[in-house]
Amino acid sequence: MMDKPLSYYAFEMLYWCGVREGELLALTPADFDFEKQTVTISKSYQRIKGRDVITDPKTPKSNRVIQMPAFLCDEMQDYIKSLYAVEPTDRIFTVTKSYLHREMDRGAKEAGVKRIRIHDLRHPYVKHTTKNIILKSRKPKLPRLWIELPQFVRTVQKHPMVDKIRF
Repeated sequence: MMDKPLSYYAFEMLYWCGVREGELLALTPADFDFEKQTVTISKSYQRIKGRDVITDPKTPKSNRVIQMPAFLCDEMQDYIKSLYAVEPTDRIFTVTKSYLHREMDRGAKEAGVKRIRIHDLRHPYVKHTTKNIILKSRKPKLPRLWIELPQFVRTVQKHPMVDKIRF
């Protein structure tokens, strides 16, 4: 993926921010606040009858502001600066969902791993693990769990870039 910056940064955003494909493809430079380290999700991209269409997100609750890891803010700022003559309202990922699917196929093949659905990037392992621990416990100690959650995340999540997350 690193040989294609657009693909690399698209998958970084999908994984670290948990955005949907259409939300990712609708992002513009104006959606980022690098001082607050946030990205605003307020629209979605669709390709309908061969035409690019920007719509509202899937549900009203899909309108949200997402906190980004510091390293991702730096990467996205550099990526946006690298785009030629990009305007604040221009899409920064000017590809389609089918492009992302082909890139996922290519990346899985190069890495020698089983391909996952792009949507699965929205559901990190730790989210399911945390949910399952809470649901399986008869008397969950939620306050204690939430205090210890950052250490739990570092222990459970085996992502190679987990050390770049600031808790």
